[in-house]
Amino acid sequence: MQLSGAALLLCAAGLAAAPAPAPGAGTERRAAAGAGRERRAQFASWDEVNVLAHGLLQLGHGLKEHVERTKGQLRELGGRLSAHNSAGARRAAAGQRAGAGGASRSYGTHLALPSQSLMDAQNLRIEELLQKIKQQQYKLDKQNLQIKSLQSKPGLLLCLHLPRKLGPWGMWLSPQLPFPSPAELPEDCHQLFLAGQQSSGIFQVQPAGSQPFKVYCDMTAEGGWTVIQRRMDGSVDFDQLWDAYKNGFGDLRGDFWLGLEKIHRLVQEGKYNLMIELEDWEGNSQVVQFVFSLGGENTAYTLNLLGPLSGELENAIGEFRQLPFSTRDRDHDLKADTNCAKHLSGGWWFSTCGHANLNGKYFRSIPRQRHERKQGIFWKTWKGRYYPLKSTIMKIQPAALEAEP
Repeated sequence: MQLSGAALLLCAAGLAAAPAPAPGAGTERRAAAGAGRERRAQFASWDEVNVLAHGLLQLGHGLKEHVERTKGQLRELGGRLSAHNSAGARRAAAGQRAGAGGASRSYGTHLALPSQSLMDAQNLRIEELLQKIKQQQYKLDKQNLQIKSLQSKPGLLLCLHLPRKLGPWGMWLSPQLPFPSPAELPEDCHQLFLAGQQSSGIFQVQPAGSQPFKVYCDMTAEGGWTVIQRRMDGSVDFDQLWDAYKNGFGDLRGDFWLGLEKIHRLVQEGKYNLMIELEDWEGNSQVVQFVFSLGGENTAYTLNLLGPLSGELENAIGEFRQLPFSTRDRDHDLKADTNCAKHLSGGWWFSTCGHANLNGKYFRSIPRQRHERKQGIFWKTWKGRYYPLKSTIMKIQPAALEAEP
C-alpha cells in the first residue's frame, strides 16, 4: 500500500512552512548544519540495513541449498548400502548351498545398514530444519522488500524524523501539519502500520469506494494484519444466514465475522495474503497461508486461490481454484445433491463438504456423537473432520510486497 498523495502534500507543506534562520545567527546555522548532517547519517543507515538484510538473505539461501544437498547424499548413501547388503546376502546364500554340509563360506563383508527408524528420525530432523530455514527466508525476503519500499518514500522518512504528534487514525504527524480529514482514513491495517502505528487494536478504515468501518488490527513485526474472523470462546452463534455473513456480526474484541462485503472492499484493489491460525484443545497450533482474491456479491463472493498454500498443513479448501460462499439460505457449494451449510453448519467456501469449515458450531467439549462433531470447526488435513478445534483466527494483508521481484 502506498500513502495517499494528500499525505505527501501535507508533509511537503509542513517542510515549506518551517521558519528560515535569522541572518547573522552563526551559531544557529552551525547547529542546523549539524542537524542536517545527523539526518543524512540517519538516512544513510537505511543502506547499511539493506546490505545487512541482503547478506542474511543470501545466508538463508546457502543454508537451504546445504540441507537439500545433505538430504540427497543421505538418500544416495542409503541406496548404496541397501544394494551392497542385498548382494552380500545373495552371495552368502549361494555359499551355503554349495557347502554340502560343511561350514558355509563367507562371501564379502555385510555392511550394517542403519535401522529404518533411525533413518526416518534423521529425515524428520532435516525436514524440520528445512522448514525453519524456509520460514526465516520468507521473513528476510519480506523485511528486505519493506526496506526497499521505505527507501522509495523519502517524504515519509522525513516526516517520521520531524517532531510529531498522533493523528486521529494513528498516523504520526508534524506539529506544523493539520490533522487528516475523515476522507484520508487508512485503507487497511497495513497502511496504518506503515504510517507508524505499532499497537494492535480497533481502528477505523476506509477502502477505496467504501464507507468507513471499524476493524481489528493485529500489528506484528511483518506488518499490519486486518482480522476478518475470530473464534475463541463460542460467545457468538455462527449459524447465520446470507445477509448476516454479508454484513458481519459479533464483537471485534471477541468472536466475530467481519462481513463478506467489507472483506471484498478491502481486497478489491489486488491480491492479498490470507493467514489462518488454528489451535486444538491440547494447546497445539498450526498456521496456513495463501494468496487470494475475492469477488463481489454478483459472484457469490467467490474465493480465488492464486497460489499454493504455505505452512505444514496440506490444502483442506479443496482442489478447486474458485469457491463461492454458501449459507443455509444461499446454496452455492459444488455438491449438487447436498446443501453443505445445512448439512454441516454456518457459512463457508464449501467445495463438496467435509474438507474444512472454520465457521461451524463451537463446542466447548468434544461431543461423543460423530454426527455432531462434523458440524464443528475443523480443518480436515490436520485433525480430521471429526475433531472440533478450540480457536481460529483469519487475517489478511496486501500481497504486493511478496509479488515484487
